[in-house]
Amino acid sequence: MLLRLLGLATCVLCLWTGATAAQDYPTRAVRVVVPFPAGGSIDIVARSVAQRWSAQLGQNLVIDNRGGAAGAIGTQIVARATPDGYTLLYGNLGPLAIGPLLTPAGYDIFKDFAPVSQVTSAPFVVFASATLPVANAAELIAYAKQHPGKLAYASSGVGSGLHLAAELFQRSAGVKFLHVPFKGMGQAAPEIAAGRVQLAVSTVPGLIAHVRTGRMKGVVSSGTRRSAQLPDVQTCAEAGLPGFCSSAWHAVVVPARTPKPVVAQIHRTLAAALGTRELRDQLLRQEDADVVGSTPTELARFLRAESGRWAKIIKEVGVKAE
Repeated sequence: MLLRLLGLATCVLCLWTGATAAQDYPTRAVRVVVPFPAGGSIDIVARSVAQRWSAQLGQNLVIDNRGGAAGAIGTQIVARATPDGYTLLYGNLGPLAIGPLLTPAGYDIFKDFAPVSQVTSAPFVVFASATLPVANAAELIAYAKQHPGKLAYASSGVGSGLHLAAELFQRSAGVKFLHVPFKGMGQAAPEIAAGRVQLAVSTVPGLIAHVRTGRMKGVVSSGTRRSAQLPDVQTCAEAGLPGFCSSAWHAVVVPARTPKPVVAQIHRTLAAALGTRELRDQLLRQEDADVVGSTPTELARFLRAESGRWAKIIKEVGVKAE
């Protein structure tokens, strides 16, 4: 009987502590860890979101760029942070779905984090050098089959999201390209523009500048809608490649054991920020990204689905991290 009373008292104390934390939260600036260097697409989007989110939260959101190990270092920092709502992770497909499937990441996405919300979804696009005589997916597939083993594609590294998206396209199209990994698209772009490497799969912001200068062209998009910046490029469905339909995405998670009322407060304020037309228009125009704004339950379901999807591709292709 005494043990039951003690257990009940503990539960009541936990509920009271969580409710009190939510009432007081936040009383100081909140750190948002972006597990990649400053200046990249995810950093730009995170800062745009934080600008409007901080107004809803009532405190400053401080972006803390912690790059390294394909996002694993920054993600580990948040996994080990005090679960009080003052350290959040603004992550993406790499460290939240793909990375842990390839190497020991130092964290378990499903045990060490509590989901908050998916933030954005953006299409991958197959880009080709202007020197390659193809204009769409059908022509690229035909050319690849006529020249087996002759086409090379760049990625931002073995096991990266861009590498696996390219593998997804090849599986869907029934073709095989030669993989040439780089440290990033910044290094790969001059090689593609010169025609020394013929292809790359990237999000739109990564290579759109080279399309505008006429050195590259978009061939097909993995999105459900046509790209706002590449309106002449067919979607995967329009090109008859449903297996290529996928997306790059961003999401916010917090350390596991963060009090549920605090998670609810974080979600509520983030959802309000994502609901502003100004932010939606800005991200579509600048990053070709759609705002999502899911619930914690929906994000948990989405993360498991994405982990399963990419695990299957990694196994079928035999990708091994270097």
